[in-house]
Amino acid sequence: MTITIYDVAKEAKVSMATVSRVVNNNPNVKEDTRLRVQEVIKKLRYTPNAVARGLASKKTTTIGIILPDIADLSSAEIVSGIESVANMYKYNIILANSCDDKEIEKNIFNSFISKQVDGIIYLGHSLSDSSKNYLHDIQIPVVLAGNLGIDSEFYSVNIDYEKAAYDVTKEFIEKGSKNITVVIDKYESQKTQRIIKGYKEALADGNIEFKPNLIIDGYRTYKESNRIYKAVSNIESDVVITMFDEVALAIMHQALDTGVKIPNELEIISLENTKLLDMTRPKISSVFQPIFDIGAVSMRILTKVIDIEKAKRKGEPYENEELDELNGHENEMYLPYRIIHRQTTK
Repeated sequence: MTITIYDVAKEAKVSMATVSRVVNNNPNVKEDTRLRVQEVIKKLRYTPNAVARGLASKKTTTIGIILPDIADLSSAEIVSGIESVANMYKYNIILANSCDDKEIEKNIFNSFISKQVDGIIYLGHSLSDSSKNYLHDIQIPVVLAGNLGIDSEFYSVNIDYEKAAYDVTKEFIEKGSKNITVVIDKYESQKTQRIIKGYKEALADGNIEFKPNLIIDGYRTYKESNRIYKAVSNIESDVVITMFDEVALAIMHQALDTGVKIPNELEIISLENTKLLDMTRPKISSVFQPIFDIGAVSMRILTKVIDIEKAKRKGEPYENEELDELNGHENEMYLPYRIIHRQTTK
């Protein structure tokens, strides 16, 4: 079994950042704490990474990015935006693919600590309680790009998913649609909860009864969606709103294969809008969100948070006017979006 910095921190009852400071002979550690950590290191036979120790003596100017799936088009475009700003401010980037696995994610956090990254940008589809606790424990500036935390503990950059879902649903209601289906990934994610809330509010304002069976969960990729049209047709949907482009594409293909006329018999719209939609025929309607800009703004916010944290540690004055002006709720930054009708909506 490999002993990690997390194991040492847990045994010594300190943060992983404290363990890192002890390993790297940082003077900003109380002597009794230093001795306790050193005892645990000896007891567990923990061996820090030699390269990481070397990094501690100089400024790393490195950002760690956690991807849920390295093949995900949305994540790739967000990373492009991050890189554009990172290059401007001379930050290096470390990409890590979690495969949407929380255990792998845990190991990535440990790796980022050992590499002394200056900050982390998290692109995971949802932030679990365990991941949230890890991010708090490592005491490194974090920004969520394209997703939401719980109760806005971290800065995040998104579109207003609740309002976007409301606007899309309202538009279809006004055109006479009744059975509007929403296909989601996981109920527990904050993004999903916002989308469902906006959807329900639009139904209520349109005097349409909410039907739980019109929300279908468990779909994010094309492969996962290979039988989804059966569920859509069983509830006689006339409109399908998906969280992800791949799911919209899967539904469209299956509907066309069964002779359904799109958009006359079934309308489809995605809330994601990756480059994939430029390759489809017919072209799928979507809520345009500036994916590249989400990455760029996330990186810019992270540089500001890093600078503020460094100033705090040195007891120097700092300005955070731009962070105070975040135009969402608390720490959330909302970027503009718009509804784009292509060939899968009337």
